[in-house]
Amino acid sequence: MTPDEELTDPRSDEELLGTLRVGELALKAVGVLVILMGLLATLAYFAHDPLVALAERFVAVLGPFGIALGFFLPDAFTLPIPNDAFSFFGLIGGVPFWTCCLWACLGTLMGGSTGYLLGRRLSNTDTFRRLMARRGREVQLLVDRYGVIALLCAAITPIPYSIACWSAGACDIKFSTFFLVSLSRIPRVAFYLWLMEQGFINFAANL
Repeated sequence: MTPDEELTDPRSDEELLGTLRVGELALKAVGVLVILMGLLATLAYFAHDPLVALAERFVAVLGPFGIALGFFLPDAFTLPIPNDAFSFFGLIGGVPFWTCCLWACLGTLMGGSTGYLLGRRLSNTDTFRRLMARRGREVQLLVDRYGVIALLCAAITPIPYSIACWSAGACDIKFSTFFLVSLSRIPRVAFYLWLMEQGFINFAANL
């Protein structure tokens, strides 16, 4: 058995696709939001002052650019970094809500576009095949089969968005179509940031 085969999920393509259903994605999304709100409320109660001090330091060093960078890097290069943490840090560090949204959206759109271009350029390379075998086979199958619908789901649900961008670049989705669908990231970024504001800042204000 080759190293690539060892890294690949042994289930068939049909079995993998069968495990990824819209209802399950919706439930996962709701679960993520519930966990997020609970976590932020807990942080507001037990670690409010240290976290705000750290966020203020983050803003002082990087400013709003740090928010954009926090979205760009994971969306472009599939790094396992929670990008919403950067908009959250910007918010509690003193950056206004809509300024956080603006920089986060710029970062995710530029990052996703970079991922798309990397996927297009690297689609026939061993590097791309190893990455997808190891981390993105399910997502690649979804994008190959459902195209922009799968990309839209990845933009607003727990499906890894960065992997979907790479997969979109590797298949026949045009960049103009890809970018149009990627605009759905804007309301998603704003909604998550609003939830984080409710779960941390407003909770802390009522303590």
